[in-house]
Amino acid sequence: MKILYVGHTYTVRANHAKIAALARAMPNAEITLLTPHAWKGPLYENRTDLFEKQSLDALPPGFSFQRTWESTPILSASNSMDSRARGNGNSFREGAEPASPVGIVDHRILRAYFIGKEGAYFFGPSIISLLAGLKPDIVHVEQGAYAVVYAQILFLLRLFSPRSKAAFFTWWNLPYTPRGVKKLTERFNLSHSAAAVAGNEAAKAILQQHGFHQPIYVLPQLGMELPTVVERPLRSTDAFVIGYAGRITKEKGVLDLVDAVSKMQTKSNVSLYFVGAGDALEVVRRRAALNNIPLTHQPPVMNDALPAHLLKMDVLVLPSLSTPEWVEQFGHILLEAMAYGIPVIGSSSGEIPNVIGEAGLIFTEGDSLALARHLDQLLCEPQTCKTLAQTGRRRVDEHFTQDIIARKQAAIYDWMLREGRSIGGGKART
Repeated sequence: MKILYVGHTYTVRANHAKIAALARAMPNAEITLLTPHAWKGPLYENRTDLFEKQSLDALPPGFSFQRTWESTPILSASNSMDSRARGNGNSFREGAEPASPVGIVDHRILRAYFIGKEGAYFFGPSIISLLAGLKPDIVHVEQGAYAVVYAQILFLLRLFSPRSKAAFFTWWNLPYTPRGVKKLTERFNLSHSAAAVAGNEAAKAILQQHGFHQPIYVLPQLGMELPTVVERPLRSTDAFVIGYAGRITKEKGVLDLVDAVSKMQTKSNVSLYFVGAGDALEVVRRRAALNNIPLTHQPPVMNDALPAHLLKMDVLVLPSLSTPEWVEQFGHILLEAMAYGIPVIGSSSGEIPNVIGEAGLIFTEGDSLALARHLDQLLCEPQTCKTLAQTGRRRVDEHFTQDIIARKQAAIYDWMLREGRSIGGGKART
């Protein structure tokens, strides 16, 4: 099976583990990973990370990887690149020959335009020759229903590979009414898709409301590997550390978190630890100082540096607030904390309760007094903290590892290949 996997998420090296897991789940597949040359996120801006030797060392034995660049000057000089990869789209394969059946992954990095705009970005002309030669059985584009890049790929595959079958991923969990070009693009995309993957139940319901009647699977975009050894660093204080990591903005509930700490019954030996950036940071600083709450702030870090900060926390809180424009779509930071044995508390916003399940504490979003009670409970009940830490690790291991998600996606592709409708309009078998 030939799979084309498209997504800006994989411009970041930490997320390559998802693709490696998919290769393990589909040993007979040939996977082409297509990413834009760079991406701009709310907390970062980067050139696409390459599958360098250090990444290969972290992959399982037998994993075979190819990487290919177009010949346009899209890579910064600081990126080390084997001379065999330079030039006119040459590719090479690193690592030992597979000791056991594992899928092949070919990483293509193409220039894209409007990077950072998820619904509007698209690839340059190089994508034409790529799709004309590839002719994938399955194409999976991790962008929303009205994404221009998805329409671009569907249009080209209608020309070059009408028997291909397509699926897309969406997080979008708020009602919306597309108009104009967005409406036409969504209609085109949905009418040529065999299936969809929704990151949450609300996103699935919205797709159904927009008239998409093909199968929709609810599945996280990314999983989380469970560390085998977790060692907490030595501390210079015995304070109870309440942590937060992510965008420091009002809709993420960070001001409610500071207010909750100020309302705790036992707060003489409590501190806040924030990792991230955002326009509410200075307000957080002022409010914490006003209430005599010690606050440590760390700027945004890359994914591989985050565990060192999580392990300094006694609890991680995700206090998100729903707004007319935004509702928490998943809360991947919860998985990261649970994987490292950090108890979690989350608000009732969006998908948070479904992610936490029985492995943490939930409070009604915006209710800082209820959050304060949960914090007091964990501060005064070490055994509860220990139980939640164990339950959280078990929940990640049973539901959210990269391999579990990859196996579920592989089953979706198998169904699409057997019964899904093609981009060219072929009817699915019943």
